[in-house]
Amino acid sequence: MSVLKIGIRLSKRCFLVSTVLFFSFFSWYFVFSFTVLQHIVGPSAETYQIVSASFNFVIATTFLLSSFFIHRFNKIRIIYKCFIATSMLSLLLLFTSSTVLRLFIFFGAGIFFSIGQLAFFTFFWSLAASVEKGRVGGLIGFFTLPITYSISWMAEAFDFFGIVMLSVIVSSGTLAIKLLESEKKTLLSTKKNEQEYHPEKKTIILYSLPWILFSLINASLARNISLYISQSIPSYLYVILLVLQITASGFGALVGGIIADLFGRRLSIGFALTLYGISSAIGGFFITYELLYFMYFVNGLSWGILMVMYFFVVWGDLANKESCAKMYSIGLIISYLAMGVGLLFSYQIAQIPLIVSSLLSCVLIFLSNIPLVLASELLYPDFREKIKLKIYMNLLRKIGKQSQNQG
Repeated sequence: MSVLKIGIRLSKRCFLVSTVLFFSFFSWYFVFSFTVLQHIVGPSAETYQIVSASFNFVIATTFLLSSFFIHRFNKIRIIYKCFIATSMLSLLLLFTSSTVLRLFIFFGAGIFFSIGQLAFFTFFWSLAASVEKGRVGGLIGFFTLPITYSISWMAEAFDFFGIVMLSVIVSSGTLAIKLLESEKKTLLSTKKNEQEYHPEKKTIILYSLPWILFSLINASLARNISLYISQSIPSYLYVILLVLQITASGFGALVGGIIADLFGRRLSIGFALTLYGISSAIGGFFITYELLYFMYFVNGLSWGILMVMYFFVVWGDLANKESCAKMYSIGLIISYLAMGVGLLFSYQIAQIPLIVSSLLSCVLIFLSNIPLVLASELLYPDFREKIKLKIYMNLLRKIGKQSQNQG
């Protein structure tokens, strides 16, 4: 834990609140957008895909529009009010049986969810310094990812009433933002001492391209590979693979955050993309169950790293106070648009053979490393050297104490 703590000035309360907020938004999306929607539209797979894709498109559009005004308002109040709105709309689903009205409520809840989530990331930018975003985001992912996926699985066993109430319960974690209201001025003032960064458009594009390719592949070809595998193996084994993947994503988030802060953003992203490319290649040629275990573990590691890098780190590094909401909205828009496209064309994608999906995913992922080679490092070298020096000094202190105790 010493490596995780070195150079981190974020208080335990701020870290706890950030973790709870991310968990609440992340869990609400998976419970509400997938499980609740299944009960609204019924058994029609085609209708479900169209509505679910439209829901993601609405979320992406809301991110785009709200990024132009959200920085002008109090983020704590936005998050708090968006929780109230999404909770009321969620509960309103229980008092109507009209499918059309339920869909309007469903999309309305998505709009408030989008505004609240973007407000969270812009507020997170004000909490964490640039040199600690990787480790802080990694710890958040380590604690939240396994629990979030477990809850989304659990929701499938509930009836409509239970799922709606579960979505309200997980979203209620956003009330934790009220714990930081008394510290707001202190937290925001810490950013005044940091150097304002105005990145070139070229840098933004070079870091966006890998995320675009990964998001599209993850929502389409990778899902196709998983579908083929799930149909080819016993159901109990597929559950084991998913558990392994989810567990690995938590550790990937933790490791990726450490690498990003100590050795640079490009190395962490490149390492994750390489792992993802390897797992994609294995997916088309799996022969033994042991190889599948390895594939899903590596895939989970890479997903966890990229989640931390492109949810918490990259856009925060590229942002300043005025552009913070717009920078974070870029990463979120890419992610949700890709999920919408993958759902909209899921039938067409399912017609692609397994070997083609595997090789195409692998090639595109490895090509996504090219922009990283051309991009400049986002983490300033002197900060990395300072962190390494602190690690070295701590090791010397420990060695000195051990020598004294032995003496």
